[in-house]
Amino acid sequence: MCTHLFPKRNPTLRVVFLVLVGSVIGLLPRLVADDYERLDAATKRWIDIEVKIANERNAWKAQEKILEQSVLVLEADIDGLTSNLERLQGEVDFRAGELSKNTESYEGQEVARVFYSEKLEALEQRFDRVRARTPFFLEDELNRAREKLDAGDKAALGERAQILIAAFTTIEDFNRTVTIDYVAREFKDGREVMVSVLYWGLARAYAVDPRGTVAWELMPGESGWTWTEKPEHVAEILELVKVYEQKRPPSIRLVPGKVMNKAGGEG
Repeated sequence: MCTHLFPKRNPTLRVVFLVLVGSVIGLLPRLVADDYERLDAATKRWIDIEVKIANERNAWKAQEKILEQSVLVLEADIDGLTSNLERLQGEVDFRAGELSKNTESYEGQEVARVFYSEKLEALEQRFDRVRARTPFFLEDELNRAREKLDAGDKAALGERAQILIAAFTTIEDFNRTVTIDYVAREFKDGREVMVSVLYWGLARAYAVDPRGTVAWELMPGESGWTWTEKPEHVAEILELVKVYEQKRPPSIRLVPGKVMNKAGGEG
């Protein structure tokens, strides 16, 4: 039916054409099979992609709900934090005002501290001067007070003041009373004898040996008390000591002494 395509005068071309047509027809099944395989592979990849997209979409929906809840929680937290920040800001403002007041108070306290510190320094110097003039009877107690002052904190004004007040109270109590003490006294011949010392406060004192052979008048000075022998008043001084010790009935006796006038001179 196709013989009109091929002239009879060229049988060789006809044979070649037929061969080519046969080859193409033989290749068609193979080409169709390859296209099918490529189409099948592409279809599988497309299905896999669709499945992944669906999974991602479902996962996103789940995450979206979680994120929405998280956003609601965060919004509530932000409101709470805002309220707390406002409250804290109010407290900060209040504390700042208190700090300002405390700063002013501290400055006032510092002025007062410097003032009282200077007063205590002057009082300590006065205490040292008085301590140098106090008798042996008070020496140990006043030395302990001095040691406490040296060992204590200079900034502890209250503690220092208490130590000084206690020491001056002791001195004042002694100064307002007549006190007897017994001390060792070395005589000119080398003998050491316990003598009775009768203090009239911090003004003066009288001393006598137990046998009534030697008597002294004691006067306070810048470097301690000085002992001056009073041989002419041995009997009177011994009698004073006996009366104080309640070994004699009270009596009037004249003893050596000087009275200071109000101006501070001797009268």
